[in-house]
Amino acid sequence: MNLNIMYCGNDKVFDGMLISLLSIIRHTNSPVHVYTLTMDLVDLNPTYKPIPENDVLYLDKMVKETNPESFVKLIDMTELFKGEMGNSPNLSSSYTPYCLLRMLADLIPDLPDTLLYLDTDTIIRKDISALFEMDLTGYDYAGTLDFLGKFFIRYNYQNSGVLLLNMPQIKKSGLFEKVRQRCNTKKMAFPDQTALNFCVEKKKFLPSKYNEQRLMHKDTVIHHFCKSIRWLPFYHTVNIKPWEIEKIHSVYKIHEYDDILDEYVERKKRRFAKNTAVYF
Repeated sequence: MNLNIMYCGNDKVFDGMLISLLSIIRHTNSPVHVYTLTMDLVDLNPTYKPIPENDVLYLDKMVKETNPESFVKLIDMTELFKGEMGNSPNLSSSYTPYCLLRMLADLIPDLPDTLLYLDTDTIIRKDISALFEMDLTGYDYAGTLDFLGKFFIRYNYQNSGVLLLNMPQIKKSGLFEKVRQRCNTKKMAFPDQTALNFCVEKKKFLPSKYNEQRLMHKDTVIHHFCKSIRWLPFYHTVNIKPWEIEKIHSVYKIHEYDDILDEYVERKKRRFAKNTAVYF
């Protein structure tokens, strides 16, 4: 069984992808097929650069160390995105336009029928094979409740950072097309996530262990380091990412991932051993 994964992002997601993929291959020997969506939007913002091909080549070589049938593939979405969403009012928000890329997956030929989208601030704690054995018949996707959204937005509001996508059903229902239309006509604080929750009719709910957005539990499978609210000792937000290792230790008091994070640090040192040259 193949584990089909999708990430999206710009040239700044290498650290997150490296850690996330290290955690995936730590828990499986199955082939991991990774589809990485990126685009060049420097004409909109000089910081919106695509993922460098060398980053993907490095990650591709890394996943093949566990299983030679694994791969990491780079998909340039620049022209497709500009044609579909180039005038969206949500190109300027607290999130980069790269969060919208996954909503064009129905337009990409030859993607597998079942695809697990992951934000790049996720760490996998256990084997995720069980997700690919779930029956999604009649559902566009499966996801977990958003920890904050279920309180402040709607009781069934789902988080879009971990989505198990049923691509044939999404194409049949036109879900992503509807999401794009809404994102092109309505400004939203959480663009793709809110549009997805608004447009979807058939969604499956996963246990929180598949997208744990706060405290880690014994059964947590996917730990998602997204922005959260802390009420004590005073109201504030916390937004610490897996590659911010000192803060993971000092603020979250988490050391469980030290073996993965140590390997992440060592791989980065070896890869960029001399100036900014790329070494495999």
